[in-house]
Parts: sequence; structure tokens; C-alpha cells
Amino acid sequence: MIMAKIVVVEDEKDLREMIAEELVEEGHEVMTASDGSQGIEQIRRFRPDIVLADINMPHMNGFEMRKALMQRNPELAKKPFIFVSALSENSNIAEGLHLGADHYVTKPIDFDSLHIWVKNLV
Repeated sequence: MIMAKIVVVEDEKDLREMIAEELVEEGHEVMTASDGSQGIEQIRRFRPDIVLADINMPHMNGFEMRKALMQRNPELAKKPFIFVSALSENSNIAEGLHLGADHYVTKPIDFDSLHIWVKNLV
């Protein structure tokens, strides 16, 4: 039984695959994207229960992706959203939460904590 449909948006291929694998092992169905533009397309197509997105990515960063979703697809922007980033400064966390993120996970990722947040948000 699938617990949740999740879109993972991360430009680092190895990390993207590791996050996806961790989530699949927990019973989730996962789609991935390597930047914000692809992320928006995957979110529109896949209609996930939750989105995990990096911030620093080429073409369109995570903050820009979140803003674009809020403007163009407000119904999809209401889905639970977690930023996953190496940017751990309070200003970045505050901006992510200001954009409506439900949580902000810093890298390196504590997968036990991430699994708890995903389960609580679905």
C-alpha cells in the first residue's frame, strides 16, 4: 500500500536518488526532478501529497519554484511542502517558512526526522 505520493526536487543526482530510495523504502511513490522548472511540471502531472525541494538549483531555485506554484497553481501550492537545503542560516529558513513551507530540513539529512515529518504532513 502506498503511503503518499511525493515529488523530490533536487539538482544533485546522487542525493536526489538517495532521498527517493529512502522514501520508496518507507512505502511512498516518488517522482523526481532536477530543478524548479522540472519540479513544477512533475507537481502538475503527478499531483503529489507532499513536495520536498532543494533551494539552490539551476534554472529555477526552490524559492522561485514555490512562488511560481503559488501564483500559477494555488491549489497545488496548498499541498504540504518541505524545503531541504544546505542553507541553514535563519534568514533562509525564515524565507522558506514565509513562503508557506511546512518544514525546513538542513543537509546532511536526518532521514529518521524526515520520515517523521513526512508521515505527520500526509
